[in-house]
Amino acid sequence: MEDGFQISDPAKSTTGDYLMFTVSDGDRQIPGRISRTALAIFDVGRSGDDMAVFAANKERIRRAAYEMRRVNPHLDLIALGSLNF
Repeated sequence: MEDGFQISDPAKSTTGDYLMFTVSDGDRQIPGRISRTALAIFDVGRSGDDMAVFAANKERIRRAAYEMRRVNPHLDLIALGSLNF
């Protein structure tokens, strides 16, 4: 995976069934989101703390976003769900 491909921490004010974050791919900034259903896959202890679960699994989320971006380079939104993991 390229060093120029990064994801931000999620927005703290996200509402709905997902967390929003930003994908940085070189000089492009693309909105990204991950469903809370996908986060539940990582929440083994059932803490319910989406922000902590995201932080603990940020590299796996980054990899899934990277794969989606490389397969679909023209997407305007990287939307990750449970099927991405």
